[in-house]
Amino acid sequence: MTIGLRLILLLFALVGFTGAGASIAVSRHRDLTDGESDMGMLAVAVMLFIFGALCTVVATGLVGVLAFGGISLWVSYVATAQRIGLFTVQSSRLEEAATEEPRQHR
Repeated sequence: MTIGLRLILLLFALVGFTGAGASIAVSRHRDLTDGESDMGMLAVAVMLFIFGALCTVVATGLVGVLAFGGISLWVSYVATAQRIGLFTVQSSRLEEAATEEPRQHR
């Protein structure tokens, strides 16, 4: 198997894993706001995860699913959940910068 084919498979896997993470975040958001589970979004997440896992297994092996897929899914979930308002990620540096007076340039 050539390097180019492996990269294409990993690119497809990345799309699958990021879609799965986003689908889980949307499902959780709907569960928290509406009070009922969105089984359609969970089914989409499972389908995309399986697609990503199959592409990763072919390209790198089973360990790649945990290493590549786990991180991709987690980052996608966190980014989507923050974007739709499930939670906010802040650091102390950002809070300190917001409370400081703005510098004036001469």
